[in-house]
Amino acid sequence: MQAINIHSEEFLEDLKQGRQEAFQALFMSFHKPLCFFAARVVRDGEEAEDIVQEVFLSFWKMERESFPNLKTIKTFLYNSVQNRCLNYLRNLEIRDRNYRNLNREELDEDYFLCQQIRAEIVAELFGAIDELPEKSKEIFKKSYIDGQEDKKIAEELGISLNTIKTQKQRAKSFLRVRLGDLFVYVGMFFPGI
Repeated sequence: MQAINIHSEEFLEDLKQGRQEAFQALFMSFHKPLCFFAARVVRDGEEAEDIVQEVFLSFWKMERESFPNLKTIKTFLYNSVQNRCLNYLRNLEIRDRNYRNLNREELDEDYFLCQQIRAEIVAELFGAIDELPEKSKEIFKKSYIDGQEDKKIAEELGISLNTIKTQKQRAKSFLRVRLGDLFVYVGMFFPGI
């Protein structure tokens, strides 16, 4: 199957027509950043996943003619996730405790904009990580995402410690070039880089 360009007019038309391939392309493009965004708000990964699934389901069931471009779709998705997150927090039995733990300024628009930007940066980072060669990607994920020590990775994969260090260095070099100015954020999400 050919990759669908979500920035094309054909994509928007396919989406309006209810073509499953277009919806899947939209889902693949926005699922991870929306889940990250929701998780930052509700502080529960599984609930965040459920919220995002519900938003995509409601989008699929609705009339999509009123979305003239990708920007309006993206705005709708983020606003829907934001509203469902806030509804979830309001409906929790322990909402009082959660609201006390959240600073009031976190509930304003700037907070949500920051979380959206952060989610998009994370999506870009994970997209770049997925472009790494398989061995580098595996080692990078084990080291920086799972937090495993180099020695343990070397033993687990049956390769030398020097190979681990070389692969990690190659991965960092690739990400530095691939991400450009965004590379400075890598350290925020993957300490030790």
